[in-house]
Amino acid sequence: MRSPVTLHGNLCRLELMRPDHIDGLLFAAIADRSTYDFTYVPRDHDAVARYVALATSDFAAGVAVPFTTIAIDPLTGEERIVGTSRLRELEYWRAGVWPPRHGHLNPDGRPDAAEIGSTWLHPSAQRTGVNTEAKLMMLTYAFETWDVHRVSLKTDVRNTRSRAAISALGAQFEGIKRAHFPAADGGVRDSALFSIVRAEWPAAKANLEARLQRYLDRATTAALEPTMEPAPAVTTVEPHLVEPLPLDTAAETAPVAPVVQAPAIPAA
Repeated sequence: MRSPVTLHGNLCRLELMRPDHIDGLLFAAIADRSTYDFTYVPRDHDAVARYVALATSDFAAGVAVPFTTIAIDPLTGEERIVGTSRLRELEYWRAGVWPPRHGHLNPDGRPDAAEIGSTWLHPSAQRTGVNTEAKLMMLTYAFETWDVHRVSLKTDVRNTRSRAAISALGAQFEGIKRAHFPAADGGVRDSALFSIVRAEWPAAKANLEARLQRYLDRATTAALEPTMEPAPAVTTVEPHLVEPLPLDTAAETAPVAPVVQAPAIPAA
C-alpha cells in the first residue's frame, strides 16, 4: 500500500481523499453549480461515493494522488471541505516498459511527469487564495519531491475562466487538442493544453508565492480594520428659515396637577 500524502498550508490542507470525506464533498458538490458547466462534478451521494471509490483505486494503482481540499479560516481556524483536486495521469518513464503502462512503476515509485486536474471548489472558495495555495503545494510536491520533468494542465477550450486561471499559474499554452475528451455537458470537447517544465518552475513558484502573499496581506488588513457604524448625517438649518412655533397660552397658564405617590407596599 502506498503511503498517504498530506500537504499543509495556511489557507487549506490537502488530504488524501477517503470515504469519510463523502458528506463534505457532497455539500460542496450540490452548491450553486453554475460554475461547474465544463467540469465533471458528482451530483448526489451515490455519485460522490463512486467518485471517491474510483479515486482510491487510482491511488492504489499509482496513477493518481487524489486530494480533498479542506479550507482553513486564517482567523478562527475553522475547517471545512470545499472541493477536490489531484495529481493524475502519472507517467513512469523508468519502469522498463515502453510506452508507459498503468501498473508499471519506477523502481523508486516516483513518477517522471504528472498532470493537475479534476479540480472543483465550492463557490465560496473560488477566486480566493485557497486555489492558489493548493496549486502551489501540488506543484511544489511534484517538482521538488518527485522531481518530475513536467506538470500538465488541461481544460475545455470553451472554459475561458479556467484557461485564464491556468495561465496565471505561469503555465505555458501548448495548443488545442481537438475532439480530445468527453465534455462534462455532453458531447466531445476540444481541450486547451498547458504545461510547466522543470526549468520554468522557479519563476512559476516565485509568482505563485507572491500572489498568495498578496492575498494573505489583504486578508490580514481587512481583519484588522474596525467595523464602525456610519455616523448619522447632521442637517444644519439656518436660524432665519425656522418659523417660531405658536404659543399655546392656555397650556402655559393651566395649573399643574399634583403628583400622587403610589402607596408603599407594606412589608410582610
